[in-house]
Amino acid sequence: MEACPLQLLLLGAAALAASALETADLAARCGRTWQGAGLLLRSHAASRSSYFVARDADCALWMRAAAAGDRIRFQFRFFLVYSLAAAAPGSPAPPANPAAPAASAAPADPCAPGSYVQFYEGPPGAPRPLGARVCGRSIPAAVASSGPVLGLRLRTRGRQPRVAFVGEATSFRLGSCGAYFRCQNGRCIPPSLVCDRWGVDNCGDGSDQASWPPANCRGPSLAPSQAGSTDGPPPRPLTLSPALGSAGPLQVAAGRSSLAGRAPEQQDAAAPPGGSTES
Repeated sequence: MEACPLQLLLLGAAALAASALETADLAARCGRTWQGAGLLLRSHAASRSSYFVARDADCALWMRAAAAGDRIRFQFRFFLVYSLAAAAPGSPAPPANPAAPAASAAPADPCAPGSYVQFYEGPPGAPRPLGARVCGRSIPAAVASSGPVLGLRLRTRGRQPRVAFVGEATSFRLGSCGAYFRCQNGRCIPPSLVCDRWGVDNCGDGSDQASWPPANCRGPSLAPSQAGSTDGPPPRPLTLSPALGSAGPLQVAAGRSSLAGRAPEQQDAAAPPGGSTES
């Protein structure tokens, strides 16, 4: 029995809704713009088993909200971004000048001379930095754009850059939700993100994955999202879809490095990050 056009249309709509939360690797999306309801973003395909160690990389991804009037919120769930940048032997740092006024000193780069992530607002042609650069091993606070576009830029600097992160972007709106799902915290998110198969907390308070109304999800409910440290036991691995291709401006060099084959949290149990900061 052949399916009628209406049935095919409904099946297509169901498939679209089921795939509303996409997955991508930054290493494969350099310089591109993504638009949608939700995105699960990894630094590279092996982000939880090996570092991304390519030096002097500069990669940006622009994330555009799903609909007019929406904004983008980004939350890291796993975060290791820094470099091992020991000073060269016999090159002590210059002594501080006690006569120089403190007000004349330029603001220090909290991540110098290591790798970092910087968020931007606005279109790619006229970006404006959003907040300070973030680096280190502590999960940064969530960021939200004031308009429809949020940019994420990764730069690797110094000796032995070490990068591994997982985060998610969510298209959301405030005020009247309309057909969107209203989170307990007042945000409104696309209904296709509610009870998603990855269990991603797109609301930021767990209400879109809760087993009670209005979400009524099956399985255990999520606790409200909290920023924390990646030190100690590693967070629960996310179940991801098959990785996208990793060809592009960034090249994952972990396979050619002595760091390959061990989890990032194990590789750096005793290594201090170069310029760690939280925002």
